[in-house]
Amino acid sequence: MLKTSVPGPTGARLPAPPGSHGLPVLGETLEFLRSPHHFADTRIARFGKVYQSHILGKPTVFLIGAQANHWIFAGEGRYLENEWSPAIRKLLGANCLSLISGDAHKQRRKLLAPHFKRTSMAGCVAPMVAIAQAHLDRWARDAGRGSLAVVPRMRAMVFEIAAVYLLGDTDDLGVGLEEFSRDFDTWVGGLFVAVPLALPFTRFGRAMQARRRLFGVLERLVAKREAEQRDDPSVLSTLLRVRDEHGQPLPRSTIVDEIQLLLFAGHDTTVTSTTNIIYHLGVHPEAQARARAEQDAMVDREYTLESLRAMPWLEAVIKESMRLIPPIGGAFRVMTEDAEYGGFTIPKGHRVAIGPRAAHREAEHWPDPERFDPERFIREADDRPPFAWIPFGGGPRICLGQHFAMLEMHVVLAMLLREFEWSLTPGQDQSFVIIPLPRQRSGTLIELKRRAPRTQAEARL
Repeated sequence: MLKTSVPGPTGARLPAPPGSHGLPVLGETLEFLRSPHHFADTRIARFGKVYQSHILGKPTVFLIGAQANHWIFAGEGRYLENEWSPAIRKLLGANCLSLISGDAHKQRRKLLAPHFKRTSMAGCVAPMVAIAQAHLDRWARDAGRGSLAVVPRMRAMVFEIAAVYLLGDTDDLGVGLEEFSRDFDTWVGGLFVAVPLALPFTRFGRAMQARRRLFGVLERLVAKREAEQRDDPSVLSTLLRVRDEHGQPLPRSTIVDEIQLLLFAGHDTTVTSTTNIIYHLGVHPEAQARARAEQDAMVDREYTLESLRAMPWLEAVIKESMRLIPPIGGAFRVMTEDAEYGGFTIPKGHRVAIGPRAAHREAEHWPDPERFDPERFIREADDRPPFAWIPFGGGPRICLGQHFAMLEMHVVLAMLLREFEWSLTPGQDQSFVIIPLPRQRSGTLIELKRRAPRTQAEARL
């Protein structure tokens, strides 16, 4: 048990948070990696909502709950700053939004924000629907051969949707989208390794090789689009058009870094969230039936921003699934000076961990928190404080693409509910891998059955 105390900002001696340092050098890293949920649950029960440990090479303070989240997000640039692992820092482009801070970060977000407002996304609904329909038709054809693994199929669908939104036409990539996607998956696979050794036979080494290929493809594409001066609604075209405060265009390397980051940010977490929603609707057929009834009752059968807003039960299902299984297990900040929270001093240099899962289970804000209950997002919509629900983070670094992700999930799930029924394949491994992202070990196997068309128009599709 740590019993040390440090001077507080007023001269009083405020205690350091309770906890344990564990083993020399390793600390409690192995226990944390073996079962992050058990690690957190046992320490919250023992120490409360503020505790510390030594994991991943550094003393780390865990702050739990909506109030703690508020304190962390408000501290950006004041008493803490963002922290990424060595692997992520090496694999992400140095000039991308996630790795810059201060005024540079604010200016870059301001530049990108118009593309990611929900009100500006009307034009991307139709391409999203077309891509999703092509993929769902393949799902239907393959369903007759047995169970479908949702995760790999969702990865392919979501990657194509993100690529088209960010790049526009993908026919001039210079490589096939499938090959580009394979390199992307290899690159992503290296982001979460504990020890980033760039040897050819390691996962990180293969990720670095894939990174070079990906960046080469994107550099050539950016140069081509720059020469063409193409005017289309893609994010890439916007990045090519914008000028900084001195009237200069963004460097080509910065544009490549940003596109690479946005592909990552718009892909894996959306795959995880959408797959887990399909899982929850398979576990709870009554919720699936209600979601399907909502779709069948829609007067406006077209997919538009307005019609997609008129799906309160589907939205509640999405939010409740992301409450129970947040797509990101946590995030880290690092203290830039001593600061006080909850009667403890958090020392300069300590890491601070944000825990969405624990915040999403605070009993005072989420009655019966382990139960899947979408109704709570309708019944209790305005009864919770800010930052009680943080699947997209919060504060200055809240996920830029949250509206795009929500829109994409609404479209894909609405189409799936209108056209199909599904159940989970019996006998599959129902357990979840938590790190790096929470997914079923089985890949979420489902039995998919196409519904009879309700109208002649649907029958022609």
